[in-house]
Amino acid sequence: MKKLVLIGAVLALCAGPALAAYNVDVGSASETAYLGPDWSAINPDSIGGGWGGFGSTGDNYTAPTTATWDYKCRTIYEQGGTATGTIIFPTPVWSMVIRHLDGLALDAAGGGGDDFAVFVDGMPWGYYVSDPATNEYWVETTFAGPAGNVLTLVAIDQAWASQSTWGQVAIDRVVAIPEPVSIMLLGLGGLMLRRRRSA
Repeated sequence: MKKLVLIGAVLALCAGPALAAYNVDVGSASETAYLGPDWSAINPDSIGGGWGGFGSTGDNYTAPTTATWDYKCRTIYEQGGTATGTIIFPTPVWSMVIRHLDGLALDAAGGGGDDFAVFVDGMPWGYYVSDPATNEYWVETTFAGPAGNVLTLVAIDQAWASQSTWGQVAIDRVVAIPEPVSIMLLGLGGLMLRRRRSA
């Protein structure tokens, strides 16, 4: 009976995705356990500027997009670096919401757009094409696909004239939902370990 109660508790936890979500606030202390090395410095601390309202008049967004938590972000296409940014999750995830900056193309050659592609464990989950009518607003986009641990974001627009200074494709946060089966197996594994220790 006790075993059934514990298994029921594990299943109940699995049913609440909000409890299991990985909240990666890019640019804050919570990112430490998740981010790969291929990101820019924290903005706007490193170079100042508005960043869709960061450090100037406020956080530019419209509902249902939610406000930033700390007014910090990083760019995928970092200053003088690669066009990718990786996030590694402890267990496979199957969906996520990415809060990112949607801005204008900023030079005559058409560079500077905030377009990016999303891959998880190398599998394409989709892509985002920035709105040419948008002037530096934060938006939230949902992606989903085959479950995996390693998120790779790839800037797919060409670099703009000041990319080496400002970077390109700013990310504020990623909220990822673990695959329910992975959470259940993790919980059952802990249950079995507890039983062995008590035996």
